[in-house]
Amino acid sequence: MRLPVRSLVRLVAVYLGVLLVIVLVAGASSNKLTWEYAHEAVLHIRESNPAFYAELERNATREGLTVDEYYYRILTKAKGVETDNLLLMGIDLLRKSFDYYRENPKYDFAHVIGISLAVMGLAMVLTLFLGLFLGFRLANGRFLGTVEGLARFFNGLPSWWIGAVLIAVFAVELGVLPIAGLRSTPPKEGFGDFLDVLWHLILPVSTLVFVYVWEFIVTVAHEVRNELGKPYVLTERAKGLPEGLIYRKHVLRNVSIVLSSFTVQKFVEMFTDYIVIDVLFGLGGLGTLLRASFVRTIVPAIGVVVRFDYRLFFVVTLSIATITFLFSLLLELTKGLLDPRVS
Repeated sequence: MRLPVRSLVRLVAVYLGVLLVIVLVAGASSNKLTWEYAHEAVLHIRESNPAFYAELERNATREGLTVDEYYYRILTKAKGVETDNLLLMGIDLLRKSFDYYRENPKYDFAHVIGISLAVMGLAMVLTLFLGLFLGFRLANGRFLGTVEGLARFFNGLPSWWIGAVLIAVFAVELGVLPIAGLRSTPPKEGFGDFLDVLWHLILPVSTLVFVYVWEFIVTVAHEVRNELGKPYVLTERAKGLPEGLIYRKHVLRNVSIVLSSFTVQKFVEMFTDYIVIDVLFGLGGLGTLLRASFVRTIVPAIGVVVRFDYRLFFVVTLSIATITFLFSLLLELTKGLLDPRVS
């Protein structure tokens, strides 16, 4: 196998571009939040310690600055932050955020990412398997038009709506599957715990598969139909080779090359839907953490106040971007293994 160098370089360039955007936005957020903190601190100092505020005001006037600007400089200098460089501020924020959550026992990112990969992995494997199996079956069938209609229909539906319907039918009405969560209460032990987790994943994984499998079936069916009309297939049939061998040796391989590119695109789309499904079913994955980054506090005089946990948000966002990049990289290498011409 030769490495598909151009594709890999393009992937790395896209990932670095996304990473740069995340870092710059993190830097801008850090700068804005530091300004807000400095302003609130100055207001508090003016009310609680007038003498200290007067000293800050004298020093600020001496340097031709406002009190907020002067205190902002004190804060950033104490933290060793380069305020005139958003890139450095963003890198500093991300580094401190990862250090914070690594030491915080409340968050286990390895566990959270493991849940996300398990759900996404199961959904993608089942979607690919059903797409290949039914796509080959329907390539020359009369129901392909119906499946194309289903693909357009489900492509226009929000994933949370399908998940809510499955919950209403199988969890509420029939009571045969759990509504939400990853484990039963009390949790089981050993192999029983593994089966219990799989039991809880049936509805969320089925939701993702139900949304995306139709497009995979249609893509595979059209590619199979296209391959079966090519001269090399007619030549193999003329040689008397069994139909099953032609499908496995030639058609499946060529369809897999096209399907690998299609899978990368759909994986990114599926990750977006997964975040919603994770929150809907309370799985405790990256979607739950992303939701937790918007902290809701009830203030009696005001109501519900939403506060942005920028540390958690940027760590989750960077984790999602990295997982997507690694999956895309893996599929490009797989494509190079299936067809050396891509290199």
